[in-house]
Amino acid sequence: MTGTLYTDQAFIERLTEIVSSNLQNENFGVNDLAREAGLSRSIIHRRLRAIKDQNISQFIREIRLKRAMELLQEHAGAASDIAFKVGFGSPAYFNKCFHEYYGYPPGEVRKRIHPEEGVKHESVPANLGVSKELQTGVKSGPVKWMKVSRRMTILLSITALVVLALTLVIINGSRRKAKDLSIFILPFKNFTNDPENQYIVDGIMEDVLNNLYHISELRVVSRTTSEHYRGTNLTAKAIAKAEDVRNILEGSMRQYGDKTRISVQLIDAYRDNHLWSENFDRDTIDINTFEGEIALIIANRLNAEISDDEIRQIREIPTQNPVAKDYYLRGRFLLNKTDNEQRADINKEGLIGSIKYFEKAVAADENFAEAYAGMASAWSLLSGWGWLPFKEGFSKARDLCMKALEIDPDCAEAHAVKGSIYIWGERRFEEGRKELLISLQLNPNCPPVHQSYTQLLMITGPIDEARIYMDRALKLEPYYWVLHNLNAWIYYFEERYKEAIGACLLARDLKPDYIYTNWLLFLNYAKLDEGMKAAEELKEIVRVVTRTSQYDDEIMDAYNRSGVEGLFTWLIDININNPVPAEGLSGHPFFIAWWYAITGDRENSVYWLERNMEAKRKVYEYFNLIATNPDFDILRGDPRFLAIIDQIGLTPYNNRPAK
Repeated sequence: MTGTLYTDQAFIERLTEIVSSNLQNENFGVNDLAREAGLSRSIIHRRLRAIKDQNISQFIREIRLKRAMELLQEHAGAASDIAFKVGFGSPAYFNKCFHEYYGYPPGEVRKRIHPEEGVKHESVPANLGVSKELQTGVKSGPVKWMKVSRRMTILLSITALVVLALTLVIINGSRRKAKDLSIFILPFKNFTNDPENQYIVDGIMEDVLNNLYHISELRVVSRTTSEHYRGTNLTAKAIAKAEDVRNILEGSMRQYGDKTRISVQLIDAYRDNHLWSENFDRDTIDINTFEGEIALIIANRLNAEISDDEIRQIREIPTQNPVAKDYYLRGRFLLNKTDNEQRADINKEGLIGSIKYFEKAVAADENFAEAYAGMASAWSLLSGWGWLPFKEGFSKARDLCMKALEIDPDCAEAHAVKGSIYIWGERRFEEGRKELLISLQLNPNCPPVHQSYTQLLMITGPIDEARIYMDRALKLEPYYWVLHNLNAWIYYFEERYKEAIGACLLARDLKPDYIYTNWLLFLNYAKLDEGMKAAEELKEIVRVVTRTSQYDDEIMDAYNRSGVEGLFTWLIDININNPVPAEGLSGHPFFIAWWYAITGDRENSVYWLERNMEAKRKVYEYFNLIATNPDFDILRGDPRFLAIIDQIGLTPYNNRPAK
């Protein structure tokens, strides 16, 4: 973050001023606010969460609704006119939002003015726990109390207080212990006056982070979350509050001739107290030998329990060859740099560049297991993102994983990549599960492996276990949009649709242009029978993929005729008769089967699932989920569905009851 550090009040006032000046612009959104405020979306998101417990979209919507209330109370026009004045493109959607926020529709605002006194009722947002008696000033009638002996009442009260006190002591003690063992590592600063050394600085910071990951009792926030704070002016206490951690580690690198100094300091942000600081002076050619030492000192200072196996892993030095380590750091820097702070902008060139450096690293040290594992990660990502044929990248990645594990059977990254190849490349789910669990045992705090294991559980179930791993991943990496998107899917499978919508809105705040979040919102609004919102999301999806609004009237006609079911009937029709080249609209048989399943049409759903089995591309990213997706529960007793499940290896996981 650059510029002056706002107080909370000044921060909110500044954002409010920006939104208010753009109120009539219905397209003014998250990116526009961030640009005009001169702050990143993630910084605004974190501060709004900390101050108001809102995401950015909710904050903007609240300002629009409050101004709408003012205009309605001033008799400034009809509700439909005011909707456009405050930036709502649809009066119907405005009515919905207004009703949800205030608890009554905009048309009732004038009725809530006492005609004899001209005094307005206080406008209280809905769901704030304010009783009708308190809102209207009506007193409750007389209450008949049960006759209970005074002595028994006192005894029961004392007993309840003692139980409550003991419970709070136990819970708070447990929470305090967990928070005391949490740590956030800020990006190390490069004070060498040479930007080319940034890969070394980042590499040292990441090595310290990875060594701390091995300590299961610590909660270590991820590197990608740390990137949000690169160059920040926020205090350690403010960062700790935003990330819900107790401790902050800061570091920097300086060079003096052929000597390099790494300086680190550990801060108890809660007490604003320095727990430990030290300078590590090394020859520049030999600066990568102390990261494990730093991790062990931190664990000792925080009184974290650490096992013999964890100590052994931390003390192991992957290579003694400084040239190999330098090439490895360059490769890892490029591999990390292919992603931005939200891991959203991965690119082919960065991955290929990282492979070249990893190849040089293993040429310098043929027993450098981590370099083989890094190369395996890059090759698997090239195939996973579609830049190489699926089997080509995974085949190379598999061979490199085997080489890494031959050298070091405890290489956590190699186990993780191997597990992912088994699951998504070869559909060997149980073998993949075994590899991911080994990786998590070796590296308990690694966010990508928690994510991979969560995604496996979304395929195989049980979903309640997927929820546990999802929550862990979000604690480690709270600002990664993909995790919030996956979180919404798990809520959908749990049939917790309101929570799913909340997760979608967080994902959209962090990455507004991801169209599949709109699909998730559409599905969840449909499940809640909030048809107008579902229709608006569907219109937005079609507008984005077709770059035209020509289908808007068709969608609204379908909704007006048949409600939510009409929207799915429209989707089925356009897929079969007038496909659009976009996921969910392109005529692919899986999506037709899915839309039929949601409408309750068993025969057509099974028919199109069978057509999906004949398709060249089976859309496995969604097809893999049919064992856990409740939308297909109507088919679970059908022998044809069971045959399809068996063909794709999901029979052991088809445990949901049939409807």
